[in-house]
Amino acid sequence: MESGIYVALINPGIALIFSATFLLLWHHQRNTRYILLLCASFLAISVGFLLQYFTLHDPEFSRLVSNLLFLAGGVGLAIGSLWRYERTMPLQTIGVVGLVGFAAFIWFLYVDPSITLRIYAINFTFGAITLLVAAELRFVANKKLIDNILFGLTAFWGLSFFVRPILVLWIDGPYENYAQYHQSLYWYTLTLSSALFLLLIALSIICAIALDVMEKLRLESQTDPLSGLLNRRGFEEQGEEALHQQRRRAMPVSIVVCDLDHFKSINDSHGHAVGDEVIRSFAACLRTAAGPDHIVGRVGGEEFSVLLRGATLGTARLFAEGVRTTFGTLPMEGLPAALRTTASFGVATWRDGETINDLFIRADDALYEAKKAGRDRVRINGDAASDGIAAGA
Repeated sequence: MESGIYVALINPGIALIFSATFLLLWHHQRNTRYILLLCASFLAISVGFLLQYFTLHDPEFSRLVSNLLFLAGGVGLAIGSLWRYERTMPLQTIGVVGLVGFAAFIWFLYVDPSITLRIYAINFTFGAITLLVAAELRFVANKKLIDNILFGLTAFWGLSFFVRPILVLWIDGPYENYAQYHQSLYWYTLTLSSALFLLLIALSIICAIALDVMEKLRLESQTDPLSGLLNRRGFEEQGEEALHQQRRRAMPVSIVVCDLDHFKSINDSHGHAVGDEVIRSFAACLRTAAGPDHIVGRVGGEEFSVLLRGATLGTARLFAEGVRTTFGTLPMEGLPAALRTTASFGVATWRDGETINDLFIRADDALYEAKKAGRDRVRINGDAASDGIAAGA
């Protein structure tokens, strides 16, 4: 009996520990609501397991509340896990499955009492809900290793809700009373398998949260706060990786280096707030023109770079001319309507063996030529003849 109590405390203890862990994580990341939901879900599961063994005054009511807490905790875990991926549960389907399963559980609790049929009803309900979560996780884009682990655990656990009760009850069932139930093979396999799953799923989610935090810190370290673009470090790191990919695919890649004209005089004459607005406007212009497939960064005070994947020298020059023309027509808050804000551009295409810094230096040389020629223009550096354009254009 004493060993049975210790076994009964395994799952509530594990669930309670992880509930406290997620509460601590949420305390330091209060903008991540899904962590708080996971905390509440593990707490519900912990109390649910306690009521399985330590019943209230009315044993049937304890079973009802216990399984209702299991259902609430399981759905909470499902919703919380999917929120991390910005995906939503198919709540209508979950609601139907949960209501039907719990209605069957209540029927076999009060109307036609049967421990065995209650086991089937609640297990099949949890199994269906868990497999619905696994189906959603399957379609998460750009999954990492930890995401595949979570998907695998969820799918395996969902299937176990069908296989385990059928197999164990075939070997050991049926059960006529709760004294027999708490000494059964089913109870021990439920306790041990639940403990293992709770441990694995919680550790996987905590690992995923830690990786999310690390990725967020990495992105923040690579992002310029004023423009929202990559800073120089981020641009160089992502640019080097892009060059490596383009080299493997034998595809061209070009760079456009841009510099805002007379930016110091704008700051001196109209204030830094206006200067900041000019930077934000130019950054937005570059981001819109480049789209999601190219790499854009603010690499200096008023200097920007765009790495264009798959772009020849001619294509990159057309891109630069488009940005130059568009930016020159934008109204700028805080500046006189008659004052045009302009930018100069240098363009270069990648040569075999170059690093991102080598490519940047050649484009910067072309930018210097554009500045020397009077600003508000595009200059190129490279083998222009092969692209059918003039180097002095």
